[in-house]
Amino acid sequence: MATILWPICVLPVQNPLISIASRSLTGPASVSGKSQTASSDAGLWKATFGNVVVNNRQRVICWRAIETLLEGRLNAILIPRGRDYQPRVGGSLDADLLAAVPHSDGGLFDDGRGYIGQVTNVHLAGSVAPRAVSASIIIKSGGRIEPGQDFSIGERLYRLRSVNYTSPTAAAITFRPPLREAAALGDRLEFDDPVCRMKLATDDAMDLELALRRFGNPTVNFIEDV
Repeated sequence: MATILWPICVLPVQNPLISIASRSLTGPASVSGKSQTASSDAGLWKATFGNVVVNNRQRVICWRAIETLLEGRLNAILIPRGRDYQPRVGGSLDADLLAAVPHSDGGLFDDGRGYIGQVTNVHLAGSVAPRAVSASIIIKSGGRIEPGQDFSIGERLYRLRSVNYTSPTAAAITFRPPLREAAALGDRLEFDDPVCRMKLATDDAMDLELALRRFGNPTVNFIEDV
């Protein structure tokens, strides 16, 4: 079964949070009060979709369908990171390129989405091994790429740690977490609509409580599927 994508148009999220959960271990304190902390760069992505809008029949049915497909923590789901603070060309051109394009009759798909254009076109300049934290990229189009922005390769999400432009169309980057899977020359870095392969944090994370059996604002937590 293909990995499903959270339908953000049907189930909009009012308070999203997607961040890297650091991995650290701290030993017991000595008599002097000092303790040692050991950290790893192999953090896991965590996500919280706070106050999801579930206020009509379509949204309730969609929520229940996703819950059934995931079967607790058994199956994975792609969590969209969103477009905020990502590379942009600027002005109205961004809005035009990212706007949903309808069918010839003006209609959209059932989930409210249309055909999507591409603003940022970035590819790997060489192959990259698993666990790598750096790469060289070729920038064919799009806005300026900066540390703190996110991209995905396939179903895996990464955050830029540093960006060193070597020319207007090439840069050396470092990122976290370490590369989950090998990537090949020419693989695309998805900046426009990055996603992260995740699972529910707990088996009951999608329990849905409805006020008057009609509407609710549930919060659901996810953890990266590694």
